[in-house]
Amino acid sequence: MVNIVEFSPVLAEASNSSVHHVAGIWNSREQTERLARERGHHYLRPADGAVTASDAESAWRTADALILTPTVAAPTGMWQPADGEEAGRLIGHRILDPIAAERPDLRIVLVSHFLVGHGVAHRNAKPSTWSLRALEAHLRAGPNPWTILRPTWLSTVHDPSYRTRLSADRHADGLVSTESVADAVLTAIENPDVSTGRTAAIFNLSIPETGTTDLVSEFESIERDVEAQLLAVAR
Repeated sequence: MVNIVEFSPVLAEASNSSVHHVAGIWNSREQTERLARERGHHYLRPADGAVTASDAESAWRTADALILTPTVAAPTGMWQPADGEEAGRLIGHRILDPIAAERPDLRIVLVSHFLVGHGVAHRNAKPSTWSLRALEAHLRAGPNPWTILRPTWLSTVHDPSYRTRLSADRHADGLVSTESVADAVLTAIENPDVSTGRTAAIFNLSIPETGTTDLVSEFESIERDVEAQLLAVAR
């Protein structure tokens, strides 16, 4: 059993210094919690809205893994951040820095977005793309073991015959179900030896005869990020 905590800070509320973060709603939250419990894990998510610093700390102090899922979806509606890059940096300092200081062993899976790989100049890029790009960089520079997952365009429809694939191609594109995202996130947590230090896009193949989904093998096929390789050499 793994003790999993989920933080889903609203990017538009990153500058709100009155609370630790404002918990929002991310697309795969229900699927991830349900699948985690089915696999025998303990799952904790702060209530939507304001999360105090003491509540946040008590959650990550006893956790084995943190799922970090920044979002533009607040409980009261969709909010876009005014300054994307600054929002990502603020979230990094507020959430990741205390964890790095007190719990450098805490496993962190960041659910980012595939457009980060496409670059901030891509025609579909949004302020949240810049936020996630900054937060990815902050996480890679820290001491915590991490995995960064970049779901492609999301679908709430899950067809079991569609195979889930991971790709290190920063130009990856496609469609992925919220159920497949949940599976990839939990597989990363359950298999740190093959998932740590890797960034991967997640997508579905809609061709049934392409074989079964083996996400452990998918993680194994991806080369670790440069930062993870340098850290391994330094140690």
